[in-house]
Amino acid sequence: MPKRLPRSRTLKGDPKIAYYDSGGGVAGEAPVLLLHGATLRSEDWENVFPRLATRYRVVAYDARGHGKSGRAAGYALDDLAGDALRVLREVVRAPAILIGHSLGGATALVVAAREAALVRGLVLVDPWLSLYRDTRWHREPFTRLRAALDHREDPRAFARAVAALPLAERGPRGERTVGEVRGFYSPERLGMYYRDVDPAFLDQILTPDPAGAAELASAPAAVRAPALILAAGTDSALAPGEAERVAAALPDAKVVRFPGVGHRIHGLRPEPFLEAIEPFLRRARSG
Repeated sequence: MPKRLPRSRTLKGDPKIAYYDSGGGVAGEAPVLLLHGATLRSEDWENVFPRLATRYRVVAYDARGHGKSGRAAGYALDDLAGDALRVLREVVRAPAILIGHSLGGATALVVAAREAALVRGLVLVDPWLSLYRDTRWHREPFTRLRAALDHREDPRAFARAVAALPLAERGPRGERTVGEVRGFYSPERLGMYYRDVDPAFLDQILTPDPAGAAELASAPAAVRAPALILAAGTDSALAPGEAERVAAALPDAKVVRFPGVGHRIHGLRPEPFLEAIEPFLRRARSG
C-alpha cells in the first residue's frame, strides 16, 4: 500500500496522540485539521491529504484508541473533543479549518462550539449527530467488528473475520460483505484500520453518552464559524432532514448532497469531495 501521508509524529500526553503534519502551506491560508470517523484512522484521508497539502498546511491525527494513538479508559465525546483541542493548541497552534467525518464531524462541531477562536471554518462530512451512539445506526457492523477483534492474534482468521463483516447497505455492484468490496475500501485496507482499534472503544460506542448527546444538540447555537455539511445519499449517519435542520441552526451554513454516494464520501468520491469543499475553502481564505 503506497504511503501518502508524511511520517507520523507523537504528541505526548494521556493518551499519546499520533499525528501527521504536511508543514508548509501558502502564506495567509488557514491550516486544515482532519478528524477521521469511528474505527478508521488518518490513512483514511490518503485520497485527499496530498491534494489539500499542495496549498494548505494539513494535519491529521489518529483518535484515541485508533491507529498509532494510545488506548484510554474513556471514549466519550468529551474525551475526543479534549484530544482535538490538544492537537489544535499544541500542534496546529493557529485557528484552523476543521474537516471531520462521521464521529470526527461530531467532535469538530463540539470543538467549534467550545473554542470559537480556534476554528476558522467547519466541514462536516456526513457527521454522526442525533444518531450518536444510537443503536439504530450500524449496530450490527459495530457488533460484528467487536467479535472480529478477538481473532487479531491469528492474521488469517482475522482477515476472514473482516471479509465476512456485513455492509450496512448493499454496495453499488450488489456487495453484501467487506470481502466483496474492491477499490479504496478493500478488505486489506479495512483490516489495516480495524486491527489497531481498541476493543474498549467498540464496547463503549453503542452505549449511551448523555452528556455528549446533550452537548451535540446544543453546539450549533454556540458555533461562530461558517460551516459546510456534506450529506451522503446512502448509508448516511444523518437522520432524514437533519442536515438542513442543523444548517438552519448554525449562523452560516450550506448543505451539499451526494446522491448515491455512501457514508465515506471523501474516500469513495475524492474528486467530487474536493470540488465541493474548494469554494468553501476559498471563502474562508477571503474571510
